[in-house]
Amino acid sequence: MGVSLGKIVKSNSHTDYICQVYGRNEFDPAPGVENYALGTFVRIELEGGKAGALVGLIYDTVLLNPDFGRLGPRLSPETELAMFTPDYLNERAVLVGITAIGRVKADGDVFQGVPLLAANSDAQVIQMTDDEIRAFHAYDGALHLDYLPLLAHMDHPLALHLSLIVLRKLGRLLPECATELAVLSDDLLWRTQIGPLGGMQ
Repeated sequence: MGVSLGKIVKSNSHTDYICQVYGRNEFDPAPGVENYALGTFVRIELEGGKAGALVGLIYDTVLLNPDFGRLGPRLSPETELAMFTPDYLNERAVLVGITAIGRVKADGDVFQGVPLLAANSDAQVIQMTDDEIRAFHAYDGALHLDYLPLLAHMDHPLALHLSLIVLRKLGRLLPECATELAVLSDDLLWRTQIGPLGGMQ
């Protein structure tokens, strides 16, 4: 079972979700920063898992801090705030952006691409295990990366880097597919490092 990361609090579109990561006092054990790193594969539970789950990738992180922009010293130390005004500390949050890249049905069938179903608010977000990532990509005797065009057309500055992170991760998890993944990685690496220079005058 993967690590529980948090809950969906908002969506920007049918495939773009915002997850609020569990804080120290919200879940035991609370997820560590390595559990929601850029390029992490996650499951977004559908109907509590009864309808399977969306498969997504973490593509961004935003920190919320109510102290930012406040002038003057804090009147109480953080230990006292935790005791007398815990809601104040709860205003701090880590939000991660997740792009949906497919779905795993309750019976284990895999679909890659834009999923037809959408997640609800408060849906559980869980980090996928290595075995789950392999099952999502290697089935019917072949490697599947049908969602790569979705990442390539994301309106986000880290879209190409996200694809590169994914391909390198899959190269470690699926060594039998290392050659074809390396070819794709080399092409993306060229596009991220050399390609942009082509538009310079």
